[in-house]
Amino acid sequence: MPYILRHADSGEIAACIQKNVYDFDYFGVKQWEEEGQAAADKHAFLESIGYDNPHHWHILLIKEDRVKLCNVKLKNDPSRRVRLSGDGQITVHSASERL
Repeated sequence: MPYILRHADSGEIAACIQKNVYDFDYFGVKQWEEEGQAAADKHAFLESIGYDNPHHWHILLIKEDRVKLCNVKLKNDPSRRVRLSGDGQITVHSASERL
């Protein structure tokens, strides 16, 4: 199961432009295989996508199918953001509704 970053207050899941296995760019949830690597990358990654206050973001272990569902909801569109509520609901919001 992958590790992701989730904002403590809003529930936003960190996403960015990445490369897929075919070397094509896509916009999707950033994920790590190991919690230690997520912790090591957290500050620099959040800064690179324009977020400060990394202490507001927490590392979360999540099932692969939930990550895939988040990516489907993002629709490869950087103007969209996904949020994961405390009860597991995934919702989509405009990037203009920034934290």
